[in-house]
Amino acid sequence: MRDFFVELLGLEAKADTLTVSQVCWRTGVVFLIALVLLRVSGRHTFASNSAQETIVKFMLGGLLSRAITGDSSFGIILAAALMLVLLHRALAYATYFIPAFGRLVKGESSILAEDGEIRRHELRRASLSEEALHAALRGAANVDDLAQVKLVRLEHDGTVTVVKKPEQD
Repeated sequence: MRDFFVELLGLEAKADTLTVSQVCWRTGVVFLIALVLLRVSGRHTFASNSAQETIVKFMLGGLLSRAITGDSSFGIILAAALMLVLLHRALAYATYFIPAFGRLVKGESSILAEDGEIRRHELRRASLSEEALHAALRGAANVDDLAQVKLVRLEHDGTVTVVKKPEQD
C-alpha cells in the first residue's frame, strides 16, 4: 500500500522528475488536507483580514504550493502546515483568554471621528487621508456627512465601522 502512494504521489521524486499525473494527485490530496486544516484553524482565519490571519494565509499557501510542486518533501511540508495551523489556533486561544496578550498581538481599534469631529492625529497614525475617511463612511454606512455620524472607528483588522447618530423625528 505504501508503494502505491509513493508512486501515485511521487513521494520520492524531485520537483523536476514529477509527472503531470503525480502533480494532479498531489493537488487533490493537498486540497483535501487544506480543507481539514481550515476546519482545525477555524472559520475566522479565512474570513478576517487581520495581520495575524493574513500571515497565516500567505504562509499556508506558500507551504502547500511547495507540497504540490515537489520543491520539498511532501510529508515535511504537510507537517509544517499542520504546525502553522496549530500555532495559529493556540495564539487565537491565548488572545481570547489573556486580553492583554490579545491587544499586543492584534492591536487596538482607534477612533477616527466622533460627533462630527475628525481626529486628525488618529488619521495620521493610521495613514488615512480625509478623502479615505469619507470613502470609508460611504462604504460602511452610506453617509458622506460627518454630522450624521456619532463615531467612526478603525478596527484592529483594518475595517472601518461607523455608528450613526439616531435620526431626529
